[in-house]
Amino acid sequence: AFFDVWYFINGVITVVLARIQLRIRQRGVLEEAVIYGLVTTTDVDMMFHMNNARYSRKCDFGRYYLFTCNGLLSTMWKLGGSVALGASAIRFRRSLQFLSPFRVRTKILCWDDKAFYIEQRIETLKDNFICAIQYCKYPMIRLSPAQLVEATYREPINSPEFPPEVTTFIQMNNISSENLRKSL
Repeated sequence: AFFDVWYFINGVITVVLARIQLRIRQRGVLEEAVIYGLVTTTDVDMMFHMNNARYSRKCDFGRYYLFTCNGLLSTMWKLGGSVALGASAIRFRRSLQFLSPFRVRTKILCWDDKAFYIEQRIETLKDNFICAIQYCKYPMIRLSPAQLVEATYREPINSPEFPPEVTTFIQMNNISSENLRKSL
């Protein structure tokens, strides 16, 4: 196939559902958003469990859903801003098997002057086990997270304290950036 049609269909469905949620009740900036999924034939590898790359892909949809149902996405577009995934680190704990139902829990943990820091947990529905956890740096383009949060909620909201996992994640990325600069 020239491009993955299902990715775009799933993206549209995710955003439409989040827009409906936004009309019912806007989520708070720190409020968790949850989407659900099922491991299908397009998700599995040769071991018949979910391919490692699919975890990150499912997390993409979790971030789309979160940023739509809390209103940040539409405000960002109105202000001429954009966002891109700047970094991510994922830890796998248990594989998801073919036809396993799961959920992706996504929440903003904190932000600095350039980026939001997001935690995403992929959990089984059967026993609520966290199969994978991902931390993401979500840098804003043409505006700051504080500007976006204030414009969305019509009041300034301070970032919570940075949890140790995020501080370590930032340090890891800074070290990597420094090493990459040295290699040039």
